[in-house]
Amino acid sequence: MISVLDTTAFSAAMRYEETLMRYLRSRRPGDVATVEPVIAEVEYGIQRLPEGSRRRRLLADEKQRLLEAIRVLSWRPNASVLFGEMKAHLENAGTPVDDFEILIAAIAHSHGAEIITANLAHFLRIPGITARHWEP
Repeated sequence: MISVLDTTAFSAAMRYEETLMRYLRSRRPGDVATVEPVIAEVEYGIQRLPEGSRRRRLLADEKQRLLEAIRVLSWRPNASVLFGEMKAHLENAGTPVDDFEILIAAIAHSHGAEIITANLAHFLRIPGITARHWEP
């Protein structure tokens, strides 16, 4: 099964967080991916840093390094339908979740992938997806 890194997991990989790195090393090449909304959120965080700062350069380099090592799953047409279904279900249940998290879930689900996250509280409310933390 493909494991999709959400923003919390992608950021942990950029920081070389030990338990996440151990998880990534346990996976076969090609079984770890991310999605465009994660890249957008990470880029937003980088762009908020002072232009020309060392931290901004380092994070931009780490983002690029990670993107060269993992797959980026495409937006499939059924991801739009899944997004609408998931968002409506959550709103009707009175448990809304941030749109970016629903987008991540919809794209991952359209690929039959699980989500790797430190934000289980939100992702586990989204119907039809598999989400887990990277720590055993």
